[in-house]
Amino acid sequence: MTGRRGRRVLAGVAGAALLLGIGMAPTVQMTEAAFTDDDYARTTITAFKVPAPTIIACGVTNNGLGIFQSVRLDWTSPYPATGTRLTLTQGATTAVVPASNITTTGPAAGLYTHSAVLTQALLTSLISNLLGSTTTMTATNLLAGTTWVSAGSSRQLSIALLGLNASCT
Repeated sequence: MTGRRGRRVLAGVAGAALLLGIGMAPTVQMTEAAFTDDDYARTTITAFKVPAPTIIACGVTNNGLGIFQSVRLDWTSPYPATGTRLTLTQGATTAVVPASNITTTGPAAGLYTHSAVLTQALLTSLISNLLGSTTTMTATNLLAGTTWVSAGSSRQLSIALLGLNASCT
């Protein structure tokens, strides 16, 4: 019986020690997360505006009889040939001058120089009525990879009836 009684005493002491240990353990603390540090920032945002090209020359070439032959438009831009467009508008008709008719040099001092020589034949193919009309030539800059277009810089090509007295203003 001694063995049996010793085991019972040992089990009783172990149980009492377990109960005493549980009773002495600290209680679980409740926690709550809170953020009370306010942060503020300030900045100035400025929108980018595509710069307009600058027309530097517009000249008309007439033949010996004073009949219109061609017009040359020169402009500068910070953008290469792929970043510019030249359109012609006459009344409700607008046409884009093909890039093959525009030559580009530069850059010099950060600007490219673009030139377009528009012959009577080319103008007639792009717009319907050339004689006795006014055609607006507008150069614009295009921001690559976007649909952003600058304000246009324009000149007026005026041709009197029968192609006489052409002028660029």
